Amino acid sequence: MHFVMKIFIFCVFAFLMACKPASLEAPGSDKGFGTVQDFSISPNVRMALYSSSDTEAEKQPELEFGSMDVHYVTLDGTTYMVDWSDIEDFKSLKIGAQIPFRSNGYLAREESTGKNYRVIMLNES
Repeated sequence: MHFVMKIFIFCVFAFLMACKPASLEAPGSDKGFGTVQDFSISPNVRMALYSSSDTEAEKQPELEFGSMDVHYVTLDGTTYMVDWSDIEDFKSLKIGAQIPFRSNGYLAREESTGKNYRVIMLNES
């Protein structure tokens, strides 16, 4: 019986040591120019928004997820989330267009996939 208990405790200990918090860093740059490769709208997606300064300070922000219609744009191979107040610029996107963008200081995490996105504003430098 002791042998089985030792194996169980070892497995629990190994599992706890292997669990690390997921990275909240998002790919892409804070500002620049990019060529539009793709754009789409995903309705009713559960996302958590958090400040990029929290990740730079290596704080682990508490994520609170809420549903929203998410506007994605892929610029030079990197997918970004478009700022919720920038819908008019999103509607005028064209594949192959070169556009300036800058981060609004937020990052987003999609609950279902665990992917992180940088939130950007279009046509701003």
